[in-house]
Amino acid sequence: MASCQPYTKRPAFAPLPSAAEAVVDLEIPKATELLAEALQSDSIPVNRVETRDGYLETEWFDARTGAVFTGRILGDSIVRVRGWVNAYGHARSSMRVETAIRLMANPSLPPRELDRQAPPDNPVAVRVAKVLADMARRYPVPGAEPPKVAPPPTLAADSTKAVPADSAGKPAGAKPVKPRPPGAP
Repeated sequence: MASCQPYTKRPAFAPLPSAAEAVVDLEIPKATELLAEALQSDSIPVNRVETRDGYLETEWFDARTGAVFTGRILGDSIVRVRGWVNAYGHARSSMRVETAIRLMANPSLPPRELDRQAPPDNPVAVRVAKVLADMARRYPVPGAEPPKVAPPPTLAADSTKAVPADSAGKPAGAKPVKPRPPGAP
């Protein structure tokens, strides 16, 4: 009974700590509506939108196909996106969007305790971050710095997996280019 919130249709829990975030110069209902539309236009299947309460979510779905997943929710390719839109001053909103995955099963724990934020290179997490950055650019808060988007992960020539990048955006482990001495061929 303590977790029931009869005055809102939001869940009783907050977004995961490392959820993507952006601040926009829009009121909560409009920001929620536009966020849902932007995610849907990027093939993220939002199925629940509570504009008055500033909340949206998807079902669990396959990150590769976008199809709703009804099997055992386990692994980093099965994701669920949830978004919270909160007031951030007068007529401004802070949007926090999590891309949840479940890497383990434990029937002794409540399902929410098994949710983890997808890694930044997860394809859906990348798309969510891009949507938020685009919204922050389209509806900027006056005087705020424009959002910075991390470069997309690079792919190794012989792999379909992302190669981690260093802070300069170069693939991790890449050998630095040494300048040639003068007169060298």
